[in-house]
Amino acid sequence: MILYKKYFFDGAHYMPNFPKGHPYREIHGHSYEMVIHLEGKIKENQGWITDFDKIDKIVNSIINIIDHKLLNDIEGLGIPTSENIAIWFWNKLKPDLPNIQKIEINRPRIGGCIYSG
Repeated sequence: MILYKKYFFDGAHYMPNFPKGHPYREIHGHSYEMVIHLEGKIKENQGWITDFDKIDKIVNSIINIIDHKLLNDIEGLGIPTSENIAIWFWNKLKPDLPNIQKIEINRPRIGGCIYSG
């Protein structure tokens, strides 16, 4: 069974590798939606895979590192594309959520990416 949970955060960034004068090279911000997918078996005595509160504690502690920050200043996010943000979250979450299957990073109304380790 696959369990998923949505989270939201905001951040500013710029793309240092874009040419001077390109709008993406300037600091700008986005709202992000992150969906994490966990795979597991339903625990018979509880009726679920895992407690959402447990997941929230783990994920929110990582979101607090980047929410409303300049993402380029976060270690490991020098080029903060959606793809690199997904990999960054994966590396931070995998030790505490070993059954994570994939992470989606979405910029609502625009698009995003899916990373599965």
